[in-house]
Amino acid sequence: METVAVGTRWNLAEVPLPAPGPLVDRPSLGFEMGFQGLFLADESRDPILREVEDRAGEARWMAAQQARYERRLADTYLRGAAELAFRSNAAPEAQRREWGARCMLAELACALRVPETTLASRLTRITMLEAFPKLSEAARSGLVSGWHLDVVLETFRGVSDPAALAAADAALVERALTRTAPELRAAARRWRARHVPRTQEQRRANLAGRHVSITPADEDMVWLTALVPAVAGVAIDRRLDAVAVAAAAAGGSDAGDGPDGRSHTQRRADAFVDLLLDPASFGDLPTGPAAAGDRQDCRRDQGDGPVEHADDAPAPVPGWVFGVRPEVVLTIPVLSLLGRSDEPAELEGFGPIDLDTARLLAAAAPSFTRVLTDPHTGAVLSVGRARYRIPADLRRAVQLRDRTCRFPGCRRRAKGCDVDHTKAWQHGGATDICNLACLCRRHHSLKHEMRWQVRQQSGGVLEWTSTLGRHYTTEPATRWPNPPPVPPGSTLTPLAGGDPPAEAAVASSSGYPDEPPF
Repeated sequence: METVAVGTRWNLAEVPLPAPGPLVDRPSLGFEMGFQGLFLADESRDPILREVEDRAGEARWMAAQQARYERRLADTYLRGAAELAFRSNAAPEAQRREWGARCMLAELACALRVPETTLASRLTRITMLEAFPKLSEAARSGLVSGWHLDVVLETFRGVSDPAALAAADAALVERALTRTAPELRAAARRWRARHVPRTQEQRRANLAGRHVSITPADEDMVWLTALVPAVAGVAIDRRLDAVAVAAAAAGGSDAGDGPDGRSHTQRRADAFVDLLLDPASFGDLPTGPAAAGDRQDCRRDQGDGPVEHADDAPAPVPGWVFGVRPEVVLTIPVLSLLGRSDEPAELEGFGPIDLDTARLLAAAAPSFTRVLTDPHTGAVLSVGRARYRIPADLRRAVQLRDRTCRFPGCRRRAKGCDVDHTKAWQHGGATDICNLACLCRRHHSLKHEMRWQVRQQSGGVLEWTSTLGRHYTTEPATRWPNPPPVPPGSTLTPLAGGDPPAEAAVASSSGYPDEPPF
């Protein structure tokens, strides 16, 4: 497919090119006249114009239907949450309401096949719209899109004054009818800054939301997204520019493509990776306790040149950075590692990666746990070193099998989850890999508090029945066979059944107790 790039460096997209030649009968375009190579047509009879108008009309109809659907969705959630709270066994009223809300959210998320956090944000958005009646009515009429609503709600997040929100609604509705969503965002931000400036409390709340997240892009790349204070974010951006320019100059080129074939954008990305993973390679970045000092003087703008530390000293890097050695789990079929199979390897928290990279990582990196599996049976052959203490070894085996929380739709990493007895210990459940599964704390508690039922089938497959009786099936990331019986006379403690020895007890990585019924 042929494409043409549109947008800017940070907002670049590709649009398909049309096939050569006209796609309609030229005579059917109506009255035509040629003038210096330009094609003119009678707009009232131009079929392309009619198609554009038709698509715009369909978009308005779908926006109106979406707005009405979301209102019904919120009503269903609120009614269901109230009813499930009434059915809950929790004693205090506040806890019943909370468990009713959590359970109804899980019911809807599983039924709609969307993440719970996505649905929660959507329901909050619908509720917030009640403070913007003019925009809500425009949405129900199909005159503004959900994107327009989102940018307004995001801009006024944290504002609770009804009068201020009503004034913003009246001031912005006309702009929403005539402008794109990014244009509306800019107008809404200016209006808020002028009429409803953020308080110190709101600024502290915004700062508390800072975070870094990772999202797979394809089998080779990921998106690493950070929400940080604006001053620090701009400083990081300028620093990456400065490092990229310096790298180009060192290679004897300007800010464009250098002799090494890298563009300025690629050099920025490489600098970002190097500064985080190997800061020692940048000789002008000292380490030590100075990094823990006052952060108010992070950066300042030095025009078009490099951005230096405010006191003209290089930006410090904490000494503890060099002591951090992350653990990454890499699963490689044994024949692939030996070069006899093309079965892909998997990197925990990401997914499949190419075998060349996997072999390099498995060969040398001390910060990787190497996990070798039999390609025919999936049985674990090695976890990098011998482990005989059952609680720790068994917990690790379950985490490697599941890789994420096993509740329907949840993707929380297994390493941060509880290891739950599918059939409770007090009901005869064994401490066995065939009776254990990873559940995040929220869904672990939901299972026990709101009567979600689960059965574990062969290979670690979980069959769930929700509070309302809907059925779901979740499969582990890796299918392993049931463990073989322990040979007579073996010194190994069996995996199945029995209470593990007290000296082998190891605390859960999540801090959850190992005692039954968990």
